[in-house]
Amino acid sequence: MSRSDSAGRKGRRRSRRAAPDDYVQDGRDQGGAIDVDDASAADDDAYDPAAETAGDGDDQQSRRGRTGVGRGRRSAAKKAAKAGRGRRSAGKPDPVSKFSASALRRVSVLGDRPNQVVYTLAEQSQRKRGSIVLGTLLALCGAALVSLLGVLLVQLVRGETMDGYGDGTNAIVEPPKGHSTLVPRLYQGQTENTDVFAPISERPKDAEPLKEKEVFAEAEKLSLKNYELLLDDSEVTDTCTAVVWGEELQQALVDGSCGAAARGVYQDQDDKFVAQFTLFDLSDAEAAGKVATKLDINDPSNTKPGFILPLEDDIKGLHEGYSQATAQVMGHYLAVFWVARADGSDPGDDDSMATLNVVAMDAAVYVYEEVGAARKQEE
Repeated sequence: MSRSDSAGRKGRRRSRRAAPDDYVQDGRDQGGAIDVDDASAADDDAYDPAAETAGDGDDQQSRRGRTGVGRGRRSAAKKAAKAGRGRRSAGKPDPVSKFSASALRRVSVLGDRPNQVVYTLAEQSQRKRGSIVLGTLLALCGAALVSLLGVLLVQLVRGETMDGYGDGTNAIVEPPKGHSTLVPRLYQGQTENTDVFAPISERPKDAEPLKEKEVFAEAEKLSLKNYELLLDDSEVTDTCTAVVWGEELQQALVDGSCGAAARGVYQDQDDKFVAQFTLFDLSDAEAAGKVATKLDINDPSNTKPGFILPLEDDIKGLHEGYSQATAQVMGHYLAVFWVARADGSDPGDDDSMATLNVVAMDAAVYVYEEVGAARKQEE
């Protein structure tokens, strides 16, 4: 190797070591960020092709020396370009650089998992809507609970329960002011159930309330011999204590779980006689017998009197004067037949009241139909 070649290679190595900051090593900028366009421009300004071609006649050593010098000038030009770029950054920011910085900030916020962020936001929104729905449902449930408690409180004050038909559903209703306190002069009561009504001794658990059309459908006209009575008015109520007066009688109806009471008033065509039929629907025959005892004006155990209230106010015979009544336990039903002259006069030795009482008993045809249906069901 000639001395000139050795000197040329050493010159090139010294030129590379002279500017280590001009190159990017290991993928990182060792002396600051390099703008490719600025660096290219600096290279173009620093490199003069004429300087390379001017010494074409010189020897090889001179050319290598000039090459080393040219590279030094290019390195100095790159440093000058970086210094100029620093001065530009001190002025107005480049719009492209601003956009790049904003994009980098978005990437740094979302990271490399933007879908996960979107799903998280959606889940939070769903939880918020779910909380609103849940709060609305809880408010509605609270309002319903308050309403239910109010109903229970009212029923407790009135002595009512919600166990089912006839199970304590009777509130004790005070009779109207100035009500009739008439009790029959003659009363006959049967407090024991007979074998005829044994099939209906107990009210079925699935029993339905009495219906006016069913009770009086076959009892609109009652007749026997020369007596004929026509149904003038009727009703069915689920508050049994509303059709009687007397505390002990009312309490017996409540204790007997009276579910309904049906009443019907009959008169003849001449309005000479009157009969009122009342039917109580109780839990069983024993309860019906206890109510019949409280109706008995001859029973010394009844310290406080009580009886049936008239259905119609304009019939004098049911408000004052003479009247007769018969009560009969018919399974879990208690039937009361009350008869009188329309004007309340005393019949004397006339047996018209006895005959009229028998005629009125035909009003309980509904009960006999119940007995027949129960027997068929047993068979």
